[in-house]
Amino acid sequence: MTAERMKVLAIMLCAVLAVSIGEAMLSRGMKQSNALAGGWWPQARGIVTNGHVLLGVLFMAVFFGLYMLALKRADLSFVLPLTALSYLFGALLAKLYLGEAVTPVRWVGALVITLGVVIVGLGDAGPLLHKLHKP
Repeated sequence: MTAERMKVLAIMLCAVLAVSIGEAMLSRGMKQSNALAGGWWPQARGIVTNGHVLLGVLFMAVFFGLYMLALKRADLSFVLPLTALSYLFGALLAKLYLGEAVTPVRWVGALVITLGVVIVGLGDAGPLLHKLHKP
């Protein structure tokens, strides 16, 4: 794997962590908005002033900036599948940060998606894998 490809992987790992944290923060903030009384306006005001929502949006913006940077350096067909790693990180944050009950089926699904990402990532390693299996 080239040095440039490794840089893209590092950028995307940071991006996926940012989007996963952002989604978890947004989830917590939006659940807190369920406790707000009143009509539409008090709820909207409560959402846009909620610290978890604001941090979630910030982390999502960081993701978007890193994603654009990765797209400048690599093909969409390489970068886009890496975003699927957020399913695994999202499940971990749902369990550890939000205290959600993540079912075994959801864990298996997240792992299957992650395995798919690994397979796509190895797609360019065909010649390398071929050399490793040569007698």
